[in-house]
Amino acid sequence: MDILDVHKIFYEQYGDTSIMKGIYGQQPIVFLFNVQDIEKLYRNEGIWPIRKGIESFQYYRKSRKDIFQNPGLLTHQGEEWFKFRSVVNPILMQPRNVLRYVDQMNLVADELIDNIKYFSEQNEYGEMPEDFNHELYKWSLESIGVVTMDKHLGCLRRDSDKNSEPQKLIENVLKMFQLITNLKYVNQYLDKLEKGETNEEGEKANVLQTLVKLDRNVAIAMAIDMMIAGVDTTGRILAASLYYLAKNPEAQQQLRNEAVTLLKAKNSPVTKETLSKAAYLKAVIKETARLSPISIGNLRTTVKNLVLGGYQIPKGTDVITSNLLLCKMDKNFSRANEFLPERWLSTTTGELSHKNTNPFLFAPFGYGPRSCVGKRLANLEMEVALLKIIRNFELEWPHEDMVFKTTILHGIAQPLKLHIKSVKY
Repeated sequence: MDILDVHKIFYEQYGDTSIMKGIYGQQPIVFLFNVQDIEKLYRNEGIWPIRKGIESFQYYRKSRKDIFQNPGLLTHQGEEWFKFRSVVNPILMQPRNVLRYVDQMNLVADELIDNIKYFSEQNEYGEMPEDFNHELYKWSLESIGVVTMDKHLGCLRRDSDKNSEPQKLIENVLKMFQLITNLKYVNQYLDKLEKGETNEEGEKANVLQTLVKLDRNVAIAMAIDMMIAGVDTTGRILAASLYYLAKNPEAQQQLRNEAVTLLKAKNSPVTKETLSKAAYLKAVIKETARLSPISIGNLRTTVKNLVLGGYQIPKGTDVITSNLLLCKMDKNFSRANEFLPERWLSTTTGELSHKNTNPFLFAPFGYGPRSCVGKRLANLEMEVALLKIIRNFELEWPHEDMVFKTTILHGIAQPLKLHIKSVKY
């Protein structure tokens, strides 16, 4: 059964608050379906919020000291987590620092555009191949490679060997955590830094180069985390965005109008100034994340005794917020199951405006100090690629509605066989 279906059953049978008793000796888990309770949970998470990861992954990292001198953000808790996060936050969470990578994002997006054009010319319908979803994962990994260590992995080369290391890395990431015992690319770049073979500074310094000056072990752990977390996640959001735009031609045309205004030619580069004016683009990405986020909810372990939904919740209890289910309820968002990017525009008024909703409902990157450290970088990847795709191509979806599925992550569960044709202007 799909995990989202489990949430639906719990809500329908037990209401705003429910509990799943421990399975195979695990701790009970409380589910929250009321936004006031969710807000209370977050406002009482403390300065060092506890967000548990997948235990098998944590065990693997901690047991492989030969590889992971620093287990990274996915494993740390408490003060150790805070120290790690304090190092990476200035580099990855400040908008001005992230925007300096826009040129690299353009290069990778252009490779994706070229491949989409090639695929569209292979049949009379311009239908994307069966494995087009995989193409988006390759785009995501290539983007992370150039940002973290100026490394073009060659993922998007059409003549690349399917048994090449980048392809194997993608396959391993998609298999979820059976991955990366070989740190070849990270170590290669660190060796170059130590030998003085790269001398980029300031605005041109990449993530790994900036971090290694502060802490080599943190740099290695963060680079690996970014490659793991950035492939399947950002690729899924881009896939969902393309699907929703193909299904909603009016929204697609509005985004194209914005793209044509901002990018005079189809090959014009996206710049920081371009993105500052791309309000509808950002609204499209937000609406995609509302309807199809990577995670259907967020996990916290309570750091104090709380009363949630009228129940006493002891300190140390695992609590899951069911954000996706709530975001698809009309009582929380007007016309909740429709793809309406305009709800996120500052110019939108009335009941459709997101300003009428509790801000704790929409949390695709989590909330607070423990929110996703890569969210600004992920948004930059998405913004550059999506704006260039819509500037270059018209999208159609002549099939039955896409099936979405939730396992560890949420996203499309069938081939993204879009019909694509080039824009003529």
